[in-house]
Amino acid sequence: MNDKKINKTFEEAIEELEKIVEKLEEGNLNLNDSLTTFERGIKLYKYCNSLLNDTEGKVKLILEKMNGEIDEKEFEGDE
Repeated sequence: MNDKKINKTFEEAIEELEKIVEKLEEGNLNLNDSLTTFERGIKLYKYCNSLLNDTEGKVKLILEKMNGEIDEKEFEGDE
């Protein structure tokens, strides 16, 4: 697994992270491969979380510019 900076879109990183979770859940990896795969998953998680935080900040700035102040509302998904 590559330790270089992650150069993926959010969607690509999430897709890779989902595959990692599947691999780990299968339980077919040896201990060393499990650890390496887990480490890659953590890096992808941190990368995705960072992208989400950056996006949230940008959205807040846009709303602030539109309204003159931040009008935060809880997102209600289709759950």
